Amino acid sequence: RHPMVTGEQVQYANKERSSFSYHRMSDAAGIIPLNPDNPTEDGYVYVANSEVSSRGSGGVYGVYFDKDGNVTDYKALLTRTTMNCGGGLTPWNTWVSCEEHSSGQCWQVDPVNEKSQETKLGGSGGRYESVAVDNSDPLNPIFFTTEDSETGAMRRFVANGNGWDALHSDGDESFLRIIDGSKFEWTTNEYAARVSAGRYYRNSEGVSYHEGKLYFMAKKDYKLIILDLINMTYKVETTGKKFYGEGTFGSQPDQNMFGPTRKFLYFCEDGGSNPGVYARYGNDGTYFTLFQAISGGIYSGDETVGIALSPDNKRFYAGIQDYGVIFEFTRDDGKSFE
Repeated sequence: RHPMVTGEQVQYANKERSSFSYHRMSDAAGIIPLNPDNPTEDGYVYVANSEVSSRGSGGVYGVYFDKDGNVTDYKALLTRTTMNCGGGLTPWNTWVSCEEHSSGQCWQVDPVNEKSQETKLGGSGGRYESVAVDNSDPLNPIFFTTEDSETGAMRRFVANGNGWDALHSDGDESFLRIIDGSKFEWTTNEYAARVSAGRYYRNSEGVSYHEGKLYFMAKKDYKLIILDLINMTYKVETTGKKFYGEGTFGSQPDQNMFGPTRKFLYFCEDGGSNPGVYARYGNDGTYFTLFQAISGGIYSGDETVGIALSPDNKRFYAGIQDYGVIFEFTRDDGKSFE
């Protein structure tokens, strides 16, 4: 089904409708449970960006669901921002929304308490894309922010403390510099990092953290780059090169996220005649199709966005940006996505 369509009021389960239409240019999204202590019993929020490029016309919106996946509400959570593109979830169940323009910033959004605030992640501003966090040390969580620019250096921010205030207080900032061979470093020399980005990881997009490794997409080069944060080494693979089953992947990799079992890294596609959502399996680098548009059809040249999983992992959300529709997928066997 497609519970959200741009330009249409959101239909609630009680037959009522939202007071305003679903937002334009829906982009990256995340799922936040209404009760983190009991995430599968008290409903959840699909928090989605709006990438409208007109100054002050972007933002973040929330579609509220009950525990059974029925829509109950739709709210504006952040307004008067511009080109809210990617983002990421925090360990304390908030959403970070990134603006993708020359002076963009990263905003923390709490859909439960309905508050938002600019964070420290964006520094002096940039074309920010996505955020991932290493919370292995809860007293000093490490945030990684990508930038969709040919010389967009990945930013590393070590926060002081945990919770809402951690992103609004000073922390230690450094940038990714890939060194020839298989090594990398974090440097405070932003210029050197930007030179490195232009050579090794142009236009970085989706980013995810898992067990000491950082997985991020270099869109311009059709690459998945995997940083080993413990050994300070990295490896690179061409997205979709080792493809299994039906479908093809031939355009630019975009947002990504791990499934609950961490077997699969799901990711979106920007452009192409038949954009889709794909998955990379385990350590062998095998790729396959989750869904894909018909080549030359109504979604041709569009991009897939907004991948997210419900707290019980049984509902997979994804959308088509320009056409303006968000789909909800479930498995025929009723089981959870992995």
